[in-house]
Amino acid sequence: MAPRALEGIRILDLTRIYTGPYCSMLFADMGAEVIKIEPPGGELIRDNPPLAKEGEGGPHDRSRSGYFLTLNRNKYGITLNLKHPKGMGIFKELVKIGDIVLENYAPGVMKRLGIDYPVLREINPRIITCSISGFGQWGPYSERIAFDVISQAMSGLMSITGHPGGSPTRVGTSLGDVNASVHAAFAIMAALWYREKSGVGQYIDASMQEAMVSILEGAIVRWTMGKELLTPIGSHNPHDAPMGAYKCKDGYIIIATVGDEHWHRFCRAIGRPKWASDPQFRTKRQRWEKKFILAEEIEKWAANYTVEEAGEILDRERVANSPILNIQQVVDDPHLNARGYFVEVDHPIIGKAKIPGIPFKLSETPGEVERPSPLVGEHNELILGKYLGISGAEVKQLKAEGVL
Repeated sequence: MAPRALEGIRILDLTRIYTGPYCSMLFADMGAEVIKIEPPGGELIRDNPPLAKEGEGGPHDRSRSGYFLTLNRNKYGITLNLKHPKGMGIFKELVKIGDIVLENYAPGVMKRLGIDYPVLREINPRIITCSISGFGQWGPYSERIAFDVISQAMSGLMSITGHPGGSPTRVGTSLGDVNASVHAAFAIMAALWYREKSGVGQYIDASMQEAMVSILEGAIVRWTMGKELLTPIGSHNPHDAPMGAYKCKDGYIIIATVGDEHWHRFCRAIGRPKWASDPQFRTKRQRWEKKFILAEEIEKWAANYTVEEAGEILDRERVANSPILNIQQVVDDPHLNARGYFVEVDHPIIGKAKIPGIPFKLSETPGEVERPSPLVGEHNELILGKYLGISGAEVKQLKAEGVL
């Protein structure tokens, strides 16, 4: 087994649904010990589709979700009732041996439970606590209910997504959740590095809205500096043209040019060399302003070819292009499979399943998916016995009392 980059880091993971579990998954894949703490019976997304072997599972019927499997591989799972005094006592004991507490409750919940950062810092001065929420822990919107689509709307992303004249459009995945997750993971790594030098933990307040605003590319400064308010432009790029989806005989092809050199290659590729010297297309800005006119002309050319044929023509002049893959084609993609991106895990209830793997490759500490997601409370005895000295008999008693 290759050395693991984050071995020795221990995370107490109180998160649920997507934004928090994705963040802790990144750490688990790199070797951190992530202890997922769920309420008795398990968390909400254990019921998210796809559900394998419906009706089977016996006592582990809530361990059939492929969605849960993807996000919670490599983690240890325990159940703990934080509203029970004994449950709270167990959690505080775990904080003593933890490095990070990760949570995505609504702001104020941790304080009401009696385990907000000032309390945790008293228990363990080295603890790093990260809270991920829709709008952050304070401010006028902090108590508003927030989900992914709310962050997409309140960040401005939906105002620039979709087709001209169409309704506001959500991006086709929960980008608000995962983007906040990745930013939170970076913040945690920064806090760990600071603690390495200072010995002091700290509190991280991660806002989904702010994380989304931060990735709007040039949209913010185009308004603050140029008073240019971007609006939806379909699949076109807000900076360069031609760059977007263009209709062929059998579907759409993506064509992407950046700057004059790529534009000249494109003109040669499609047999329109005069476009390269046409005054109305001379500059990058002119081409962008005439993107819809260009699109109409490009589609007159593309209508003569299939996506594959058009791609071969563009490839000869090294013009960036691609088909638009559906999910089945992505899973079967020869490049992704040659790089070993997808991994197969063997889950005791689900069976063998192919899931997304690790999207980066480290030469010395590559990380791996070595365990499936935990069954409900699967590691209660292991974790509580290993760190708190609680016996198997005591675990059974705590479960009977509603603590686990």
